[in-house]
Amino acid sequence: MKRVMTSALILLIMFFLAACSEDYNPAEDMYTHLEKSVELESSFQSAQSELVKLEEKENELYNKMMEINMNELDEIKPIIKEALGLVEERRKLMEQEKESIDAAKEEFDQVQEYIEELDEEPKEIAINMVDKMNERYEGFNELYNAYNSSLDLDAELYEMLKNEELKKKDLDAQVEKVNNSYNEVQKAQEKFNKLTQEFNDLKKQFYEASGLNVEYEN
Repeated sequence: MKRVMTSALILLIMFFLAACSEDYNPAEDMYTHLEKSVELESSFQSAQSELVKLEEKENELYNKMMEINMNELDEIKPIIKEALGLVEERRKLMEQEKESIDAAKEEFDQVQEYIEELDEEPKEIAINMVDKMNERYEGFNELYNAYNSSLDLDAELYEMLKNEELKKKDLDAQVEKVNNSYNEVQKAQEKFNKLTQEFNDLKKQFYEASGLNVEYEN
């Protein structure tokens, strides 16, 4: 009798697990990784706003340098030192952004193990979503490289301003390089923002197609 009861219990458990597996929605597990990825990018958003503040402050310092006669190095040097310090602060923030994006991407990549279990419509959207995230990640790396190049050129410019014998043509040439570099940064930023919006749209479509009741903040 005891053996019969044990066998019946096993059959009951198997039936229960089968019933649960029918109700299982892999999109729910994907949701966990997707939203954790968003959470990991929070420091990226914080660094972005801080970068804007530092850029504005640095621009004010540059304008001060341009107003001072180049022969008055004693007045310019403290401003140059402060500006160079801001360049390094921005460089650290950019590294913080990259660490945040890398961690978020690593978390996001875990959704791929569930894609094959999805129904046809959400599966197709999920594949597009993954492709878009990969494209967005590459877009960030382009932005990261462009921004670091611009930081190098800014530092070179400030170092040049320490030279009493600096020629105007050399200064103008460096300023042009700096401006061109920031044009590249702006293009990369716009591309990254566009890819981010496209990714968010696909993620929303995925949640809706998967039957997940997700509320969005305005």
